[in-house]
Amino acid sequence: MIRKHLPVIVLILLLCTISLFLFGCGTEQDKNKQKAGASQGEKQQQVDVIRLSGGDWGYPTPYAHYPRGPGSRKMGLIFDTLVTRDVEGNTLPALATDWQVGEDSLVYTFRLRPGVKWHDGQPFTAEDVVFSYEYEKLYPPVSVIDLSGIKKVEAVNDRMVKIELNQPDPNCMVNLSSFRIIPKHIWEKVTDPFNFVVDEAVVGTGPYKLTDYSKEHGTYRFEVNENFWGSKPRVKVIEFVPVSEEILAFEQGEVDRISVTPDVLSRFENNSDYRVMQYETSWAYRLYFNMKQLPELADKTLRQALVYAINRQELVEKVERGAAVPGNPGVLHPNNKYYNSKVPQYPYNRQKAKESLDNLGYLDTNGDGVRENRSREKLSFRLLADEGSARLAELIKQQLALVGVDVNVQVVDMKSRDARFKAGDFELCINGSGGGEDLKEVTGKGVARDTSTTAAVIGYNNPEVDRLYSAQEKETDTEKRRKLLDELQQIVAEELPKLTLYYTNSLAVHRPSVYEGWSKETYHNDSRDNFVANK
Repeated sequence: MIRKHLPVIVLILLLCTISLFLFGCGTEQDKNKQKAGASQGEKQQQVDVIRLSGGDWGYPTPYAHYPRGPGSRKMGLIFDTLVTRDVEGNTLPALATDWQVGEDSLVYTFRLRPGVKWHDGQPFTAEDVVFSYEYEKLYPPVSVIDLSGIKKVEAVNDRMVKIELNQPDPNCMVNLSSFRIIPKHIWEKVTDPFNFVVDEAVVGTGPYKLTDYSKEHGTYRFEVNENFWGSKPRVKVIEFVPVSEEILAFEQGEVDRISVTPDVLSRFENNSDYRVMQYETSWAYRLYFNMKQLPELADKTLRQALVYAINRQELVEKVERGAAVPGNPGVLHPNNKYYNSKVPQYPYNRQKAKESLDNLGYLDTNGDGVRENRSREKLSFRLLADEGSARLAELIKQQLALVGVDVNVQVVDMKSRDARFKAGDFELCINGSGGGEDLKEVTGKGVARDTSTTAAVIGYNNPEVDRLYSAQEKETDTEKRRKLLDELQQIVAEELPKLTLYYTNSLAVHRPSVYEGWSKETYHNDSRDNFVANK
């Protein structure tokens, strides 16, 4: 997942005399934290404890975590991959220290890091890598990765692994950066990995060990792995604790970093106790049209009319208070290197929406403000949303009402929305995730998940879209790949099987006196990058 960041430090620490004054007025707990923290410009020592807002995101194994970011990021504190990637998309060593690619780009040979041990003290070997591939091929984990291009994985010796591909794959290293390595000696007898939630299941090679978890209370405690192979973790203990009101909990020192919205930013600005960091992300809210559930939506002219009637800039202003980027009908974020700026953008045009609906035969014949089709059936949709997108759904309802389209908003909790989205149980649906730049979900490839769908689930079918997507996956020439993606984005923007409403920006606030290791690259408070540097 590629994200572009724009870190902005809104506050600058004031003079040290002010800090000393505050230190003198703080609680004993605050004083201890300040001792553990660092003054500006000083290298920070390892912090004892960081507390973050909790919530149950499942047991943090590759098979038992909830299929959203908070679940996978907690799993990522424990389990490693062969390679990882930085924010620029460069491949970096992880459990593999280096690698060689054969001249035909079909064979990758990885040298494994020596001396790595699992949390239970057993040595990590090439057999664990081979086993992980075979096991995850048999039992795909929650965060499914595409292993179909791999012909075989074999151990050359204890410290070297050879991966052979069916054909050259420009995304090979990208996929491998999500390929979690699990210990053979623990998992080889497990036949129901999704319900394997014993202590042994969270034995990894990563920087943290899970030492406490409560599904009921949504709490986690991770303690540092003193034998971690990589850089020394900057935090000894990470705790996820129950919080009813995040801002209040943060102000009272119960948690050490939170995400905030622009409307509450003034509570933290111009206060040297706090530092605000701002990120531009590709996390997006998207509107899905389910043509399988409601055949009328299969008419792309109708979908285009609806999109003309949705004012994305107004959504940004009213829901995010300007802290977002209006969505691109071609899916990719404007900062994506493959973004095609020439695709149709459908600027807000209520009159054009009305004309298109008129031409399609949707008219308000009885004067009640809602259009009907030629069979006198109301042009009405059910719009599924969760609590987090309820405001967004209500605004879309209001905007579509202005062109005579009736919308019934159905708000459910997030997990219920995710389940119905995955099953295709909706007519219109708002869903959001960090996979907002996913063109794959409008093809016949992949599987439906809580955060992304497939063309089959929403009843969309365009063989040319499938062909272009498959071709760009295999294309190793950057310019040729760009042309394929340009064409693909053009079709998707014209046909609109989904509409990206907007890409969110994110604001996070923390106390620099407690911890200054927060990453400038990721806005996620629970990301591994906040606590340990890539080797």
